[in-house]
Amino acid sequence: MIPESVPSYNSASPGRDSRLLRKADSMRSIYCPLALPRQGLPALEFALSPGPQSPAARRKPSVSLPLDPSKHSSEAFFAPSDFIGYIKGKGILGSRPAPEAVILSYQRSLLEYAETSRKVTRAEGYFGGQVSYLEETGGKVAIVGRFGVGSPAAAVMLEELVAWGVRRFVSVGTAGSLVLDLPPGSLLLCTGALRDEGTSYHYAPAGAEALPSAGLTDRLGRELTARGLGHRRGTTWTTDAIYRETAGEVRKFRDQGVLVAEMEAAALFTVAAYRKVEIAACFSVSDTLAELAWRPEFHAETTQEGLVAIFESAVASLAG
Repeated sequence: MIPESVPSYNSASPGRDSRLLRKADSMRSIYCPLALPRQGLPALEFALSPGPQSPAARRKPSVSLPLDPSKHSSEAFFAPSDFIGYIKGKGILGSRPAPEAVILSYQRSLLEYAETSRKVTRAEGYFGGQVSYLEETGGKVAIVGRFGVGSPAAAVMLEELVAWGVRRFVSVGTAGSLVLDLPPGSLLLCTGALRDEGTSYHYAPAGAEALPSAGLTDRLGRELTARGLGHRRGTTWTTDAIYRETAGEVRKFRDQGVLVAEMEAAALFTVAAYRKVEIAACFSVSDTLAELAWRPEFHAETTQEGLVAIFESAVASLAG
């Protein structure tokens, strides 16, 4: 559930680096005034204090996402395909076509395993340093990492890969267990995700849990079974705030039948449905909150073995 490393932005991906730097500079120019103290007040207090309010305005507001629900019936200013077209026009996309399918990886150890245990070719240009083609599949399948963790980062990566031409995805990561009979080292094939993050609400109205693609999920499950890998099927709680998980939430969601918590699935499932591509997700349990106390096992051998087992199964299910 907690990432093994922070994203690595380096010279292997100059297009993305320069874009992020430009975006950071532009964001600073917009928000810097709010970051400066005024008349001796702390910066945050100045930024959030609107001044005197009427009794009605002082009532606790009811906030839902997105703040403007009408956006669901409106077109965005620009699409991921516009951005991919832009970087292609600048000559920094790279010449090799997009893979047909991608394994999304959040743990550095899994990415290093994939890149050292088999023949891979890293993409050039914009996706350089993040996309590694698995040559055993003829380059039809790739593993993608070093893009960060959490719903916003994963959703942006998914959007750009879809615009590039990828049509099938398996998300492979770690998760924290909420139940006693799913200890660290267990495997969970995800069948749904509670939307306790923000990204998904910009793609679909509030409602039922987000769902993966049934066909791809079943295919991955059959591959796990064929390899003799015991696993559970069940629902995850997707949250943006791993350092704000509480006992009350664990009890509530566990009572609803939720088995694990993680940070990406709900957003990925929702974006994939919006873009009409296939996605599945499977987790290696890396820690547990089942006893209402945190027990981490991120570096346990069983956690790492679980990630590798899911990866190998995902390659086979996507290449077949």
